[in-house]
Amino acid sequence: MLTDEFWLDAHFVACRAEYESMLRTAGIRSGDRVLDAGCGSGSFLPLLSELVGESGRLEAVDQAQANVAAARKAGFQARTGSVLDLPYPDASFDAVWCANVGQYLTDEELAGALLEFKRVVKPGGPVAVKDVDMLLMRVHPGDPFLLARLAQVCAEAATASVQSRGSVRGRELRRWLEHAGLMSVWQKSELIERWAPLPRQQRGFYAEWLAFLAEVASGQALPDADLEAWSRLRDPAHQNHPLNHPDFYLCEGQVLAVGRK
Repeated sequence: MLTDEFWLDAHFVACRAEYESMLRTAGIRSGDRVLDAGCGSGSFLPLLSELVGESGRLEAVDQAQANVAAARKAGFQARTGSVLDLPYPDASFDAVWCANVGQYLTDEELAGALLEFKRVVKPGGPVAVKDVDMLLMRVHPGDPFLLARLAQVCAEAATASVQSRGSVRGRELRRWLEHAGLMSVWQKSELIERWAPLPRQQRGFYAEWLAFLAEVASGQALPDADLEAWSRLRDPAHQNHPLNHPDFYLCEGQVLAVGRK
């Protein structure tokens, strides 16, 4: 569900300022040939295009044909393919950008994807990977450990999804890039913070996101107090929903790791 176009686009809009700031620090230069690996709905493509300029070249790859079609319709060069087996020769790009993909990969797949990014980038070129770390998320007013307990239960469950485990791996990215053989690796974690009153679009997105997490929580082995708290988060019109409190605060954590071949 979180890979649907609605979620991808709405999340990008809600976090646009921080996302664009992270991309601008990734080492992409005017004139570069750049790959957006796992472009999703294409939210980053306009800014990537701006960064490479008219003298550069931007390409996108995604395993979903609908995403590739949307990127092409918007005027970008894109093809269908997997980050685990990129359809490009060695050293094809000056830089690789990959956002919000790693959380949907197993440990083995993430290691393989990073080797593919390293393979297709030229010597000296940056590989930049951005992803979430759900353990940095918090909502106030409310129990400060509510989201952390949900993340832990979901990641440790015998039936845990790949995404549940991957979403708490973000702050390990630097080591993953180093183990892939990339050099001069650096990492920065970014807290995306929002306070009441929220603009309508941000409020709508976070209301939907909290409702989605509340639905996930309803099927987990959580304490009764947690289940009761999550039940309130299903309905943004509930008088005790934190979005309706004048002291509302929400933060989520995104991580950018960059290394060079």
